[in-house]
Amino acid sequence: MLHNLRFATALHIMVLAQLEESNQWLSSEYIASSIQVNASVVRKEIASLKTASLLTSKEGKGGGIRINPENPTITLADIYISTKQTDFGGKFNSPNPACIVGKNINSKLQDLYQEVDTDIVQRLEKITLADFSKTFN
Repeated sequence: MLHNLRFATALHIMVLAQLEESNQWLSSEYIASSIQVNASVVRKEIASLKTASLLTSKEGKGGGIRINPENPTITLADIYISTKQTDFGGKFNSPNPACIVGKNINSKLQDLYQEVDTDIVQRLEKITLADFSKTFN
């Protein structure tokens, strides 16, 4: 669930940045007021988005973030991947290894989670940030 919240926050940031004029710098406070979260949450996601080269920033008065002009075709998969700390699923139980299900469930779940995560990325690769942002006009 945490991963979905991070993706939603990052996508919100990116859509705001996409919809602003290219010469406009967005402050973390402005973005936080749109999402209705603490600005520190926004700054954490901005750091991930900058690491992924999706955003660029300017420090100081009048500073903020905007879409990285060197990355013109951003997909929703790029944003999703920037928020990933672990693969879909993540943690597992410690089942009884003597049980027919228990001894295999974690490896089966890991395979399933990897397939689902791959499906998500493949679907999101087909949607550009620009196209998704147009749905807000």
